[in-house]
Amino acid sequence: MAPNRRTFLQGALSALALAGNACSASTSGPAEGNPAGAAALSLDDFVKAKLVEAKLPGLSAAVVKGGKVVLLRHYGVADVPSSRAITDDTAFFLASLSKTATGVGAMKLVDEGKLALDEDVERYLPFKVRNPKFADQKITTRHLMTHTSSIQEKGVKLVSLSKPGDPTMSLQELLEPYLVPGGATYVEGESYATQAPGGPFLYSNFGAALVGLVIERIAGKPFAKYMRDDVFLPFGMARTSFLLADFAPGTVATPHTFVTGQGQAAEPQSSVPYLPATALRTPAKELATFLLAMANGGESFGKRLLSEASAREMTRVQVPAKAIGNDIDGQGLLWEHRPVPGGHGGGHGGSYYGTSTRMHVRADGVGVILLSNGDVHLRLSGTRAEELAAFQEIEKRLYDDAAQMS
Repeated sequence: MAPNRRTFLQGALSALALAGNACSASTSGPAEGNPAGAAALSLDDFVKAKLVEAKLPGLSAAVVKGGKVVLLRHYGVADVPSSRAITDDTAFFLASLSKTATGVGAMKLVDEGKLALDEDVERYLPFKVRNPKFADQKITTRHLMTHTSSIQEKGVKLVSLSKPGDPTMSLQELLEPYLVPGGATYVEGESYATQAPGGPFLYSNFGAALVGLVIERIAGKPFAKYMRDDVFLPFGMARTSFLLADFAPGTVATPHTFVTGQGQAAEPQSSVPYLPATALRTPAKELATFLLAMANGGESFGKRLLSEASAREMTRVQVPAKAIGNDIDGQGLLWEHRPVPGGHGGGHGGSYYGTSTRMHVRADGVGVILLSNGDVHLRLSGTRAEELAAFQEIEKRLYDDAAQMS
């Protein structure tokens, strides 16, 4: 779920009044409540202070510019109980930012001539996918990747599927009974919207998960294995995966919830069966090379992630900001366009239990990545606005300071 839009979890979260210090590093006193003092702080001290205000335990930050990673720094801790430090290899749970990787997986199949974005998605699936109200209208992979498929789901269903460890339910086991009328989990009026495919923008995690199933069926191997073997490893992203089983102990940041009177409460490492939409884990260092490739025609550091044509197609606006239901600046193929400090950026954000993520690159090639192991977007808090603002101020400072980075 991306910040400020994926608010469905709010009603499912426990009522928490969140306060206190979430950062292990000390901060400079004069910056507190003093904009002039904050501006005078070094970047590191500024970020440490803002982490305290945002009540977040840890953060990895990266800045890309001119085809290079010009900044990679880590703050706070990966795990509060053990005080485990964040390193270049510490992976974070990306939440909805995961969708950009799934988009790349689909576009690689387009590059190989195995997937046609505007074909009926049923061509690639073992079951029918039709909105019963528009049974004569096909749903395409492009519809799924632009959130115009008319597939929808409720937040309560998404929350109920989160379990510790990797999913035990396959993508087909999740999606077929939900999307086929008469299926065990099909819900009239919920599984599909009242609007036709290709119509209004309607953000759907199950729609993105169905892209993953399309990938799986075409590739002839499980989605997570395809992504690791055919996308991440060839591109040098050896510490990136949709499955917890691929990570050594102590290499993934622990998600946390801040509880008044208790401090940071560590949460279990969990996942969801709609993993193409939510469950990718990666370090900021590897995500930065991914972002550079997306900003540079599909290539970075001499390795190609996508063809130039597919990178361009994935990142161009295909659902404009003025489209009904759209609350962002434009939607590409599992790639968003949003305002960022200093202009507009392409990328995605995410928020889920114990995680807050942002990854966007401006038209001038400056991109910022923020990965945190605490939730600042969905929490219920009397000072939530101030906490979210502090997180956003870190992003702004990184964009502002990028002019002096090389």
